[in-house]
Amino acid sequence: MVDKVRRTAVIGAGTMGADLSLLLALSDFDVIVSDKSKEVLDKLGEKQRKTMDEIRAAGITPKTYDAVQKKITTTINLADINDVDFVLEAVAEDLDVKRSLFKELDDKLPMYVVFATNTSSLRVSDIAKGLKGATRLGGMHFSNPPILSPLVEVVKGEKTSEETIRTISWVAEKMGKTPVVLRKDVNGMVLDRVLMSAGTEVLWAIQKGEVTPEEIEAAHRSIGFPVGFPVGTDLIGLDIMLAMSKNYHRVYGERMHVPEKMLEARIKEGKLGKKSGQGFFDWSKGDPVIDMKLAGKFDSMRTIAVTTNEAFWLMKDGVADAETINKIIMLGFRAPVGLSELADAIGLDKLLEVLRKRYKETRLEVYKPCPLFVEYVKKGWKGKAAGRGFFTYPAEAVKGSS
Repeated sequence: MVDKVRRTAVIGAGTMGADLSLLLALSDFDVIVSDKSKEVLDKLGEKQRKTMDEIRAAGITPKTYDAVQKKITTTINLADINDVDFVLEAVAEDLDVKRSLFKELDDKLPMYVVFATNTSSLRVSDIAKGLKGATRLGGMHFSNPPILSPLVEVVKGEKTSEETIRTISWVAEKMGKTPVVLRKDVNGMVLDRVLMSAGTEVLWAIQKGEVTPEEIEAAHRSIGFPVGFPVGTDLIGLDIMLAMSKNYHRVYGERMHVPEKMLEARIKEGKLGKKSGQGFFDWSKGDPVIDMKLAGKFDSMRTIAVTTNEAFWLMKDGVADAETINKIIMLGFRAPVGLSELADAIGLDKLLEVLRKRYKETRLEVYKPCPLFVEYVKKGWKGKAAGRGFFTYPAEAVKGSS
């Protein structure tokens, strides 16, 4: 099936589905987009026209909107999804919804059709449970915004075939993305587990009135990230973030327990993020302008400490090694350095001390050190200055860092 995909389908015409179908069309795939809501489908063209204006302004593509739209058709009837080679799902982050969708597709489409789920917080294996064609379903997780971000995390479920993984990776490459195949199928994969650890930390800081979203945003950008967690949440959508967080809390316990009531209150007010024009920031007049003078109001070392801690949990859980985690964070966050490199440069012992201090002060589980983190520091693997941390460094590199 690899390199034979021509006709594709995207299920779900929300913000993510709109971007993914546009990406496929820009990559010369024929795309049929299906959604249960006629209203959502009717708005698809408008969303994509705005996105095309943005990417043309950035000089990414010379293609016209009309040329791309000729590659895209829409339908409200899932039964119209038939003459395709590849199906990419981007529906609600709900296990039952996804299972029901793939069960219907599995019953009607030939076995050569490859299925991919863009889930951000569910296991591929759980979504594939009960499918006779479980071998043809794999994870294809895009990071936000998918038009700009080069990362695609590719996930092999318990029954996913190697052919499926190769096909998903090939489609990702055709879309101009960098596929990274993970070692293990877990809730949240790498990028979003790291993201949610940061989110748990900063959302509680906002909830407690310690800091404002703009102060956190400025602090995160000051250490090299193109966007901080608050803007990232607005791009994802507060409703989706809440759904993701509930899935994480169920699996990972209090370590990923965010202040749900705060998110629920904003959602009830219609503050869903960029898609509604208001979230943590006002998007009604375009991208929010962040006052970088506020960067010193929040200590970003706290965020680096909790995300480093989650990197150790990912290693302990067998999901990815330090090099893969580093690559995923660089690609997903479009950052100049990866998390493993950054933590080693700062010093793992220093970051562990931040965690211990914050845990003692707050008793929040997100600050409780991973045993593997503690083990590294006990062994003297404290980072670049010590010659070993996440990575091992040659003597000349150690000398240069001291």
